[in-house]
Amino acid sequence: MSTPASPDDVRRTFAVLGSTGKATTCYLLDHVAAALGRSTAIFSTVELKVGSERAPVERDTQPDIAALLRRADEARIDDTIVELRWHELSTGAAQGRHIDVAAFTHLDPAVEGDRYEEHLAQIEAVLTAAGRALVLVDDQAGVELARRVPGAITVGSLPHDQDADWQISINAARADHIEFTLTHRTGRSVSTALWIPTRFSVGYAALALASVMETGVLGSTIAHVLPHGLRPVVPGRIERVADRPRVIVDIAHNPARLSRALLPLRKTTKGKLIVVLSARASDDPETRRAIGRAAAAAAHSIVVTDDDYGIDDDPAAVRADVLAAAREAGATSLTEVSPRRAAIRAAVALAGRDDTVLVAGRGHLTSILVAGEREHLDDREEVRAGIAQRHAAAG
Repeated sequence: MSTPASPDDVRRTFAVLGSTGKATTCYLLDHVAAALGRSTAIFSTVELKVGSERAPVERDTQPDIAALLRRADEARIDDTIVELRWHELSTGAAQGRHIDVAAFTHLDPAVEGDRYEEHLAQIEAVLTAAGRALVLVDDQAGVELARRVPGAITVGSLPHDQDADWQISINAARADHIEFTLTHRTGRSVSTALWIPTRFSVGYAALALASVMETGVLGSTIAHVLPHGLRPVVPGRIERVADRPRVIVDIAHNPARLSRALLPLRKTTKGKLIVVLSARASDDPETRRAIGRAAAAAAHSIVVTDDDYGIDDDPAAVRADVLAAAREAGATSLTEVSPRRAAIRAAVALAGRDDTVLVAGRGHLTSILVAGEREHLDDREEVRAGIAQRHAAAG
């Protein structure tokens, strides 16, 4: 059970934790805070932002979070939003920083493996120490954390979450957005729309909205400052880059995340769902095969290409593992294209106006490792180049 705080002008720190959905939740928080007229900073796996200053984050980089927090303080940022990764949790990089609101998204056993319990305990410690702890109870980890963390404020976006403090009800599901109402057990509520076409993202929207409303902001205020709903641009996270054909770029780089992206997109696609995907050379053979099977289960057409690979790696062998598994799983429309930029452009050229193309695996990243050498590559730029080629060909 929660009691609303009093809205004021104090500066706050929000932390977001979990396996998936952290970056999207951070950007939703930023989107709502900015609409309320508050200055923001974001420290995420996508980018580092302090006010108007932005810098992208590449794969496997470890920014100095303590230094970044100091920059936000020096700039007197109103709302500092931190995506707490396992690196920060295990090294204690954020220790000493009071967290006003900590929000938990989701913990995936398939992703966490044998470190699941360790990571659950780390999340519990952060939630317990925070001023307010909000827990999305859409999975077993959320239910467990709600039980463990004293005073946890629960958020539910699924029908079985009816006992949550904050509960989502879906009003309408459109091809490009989802309309919903978030209601607290005391009757406080906000009705809005999320312009991200995946049902699971509504849980992240609910978590972000509840986090802000728990600081004392009224639902009517949020509806007033965001009259057309929530329209965050989350780089490389179900990021819509083109329309007709609809082309979406997402970070989905493992089987679980790929399935989570593909399945809702298929439901909202009038034509065919085409996916451009890859496995990393560092992935073990079973992970590569699982990626192929996940694609075959949801996509009409599959274009297999490359991701990062070193000088001693064989990218053709990596592609072969993915292709073989997809074929065994029943996929009939399979194409192998290398390099990656050619694969993206080929998929865009293949798509009809009512089709959806999902370019999966790299999201916001702007460089790729090719035979051990770093080269510039931004999937979104290649999508736009492919669209330009379509327009030129059409005259």
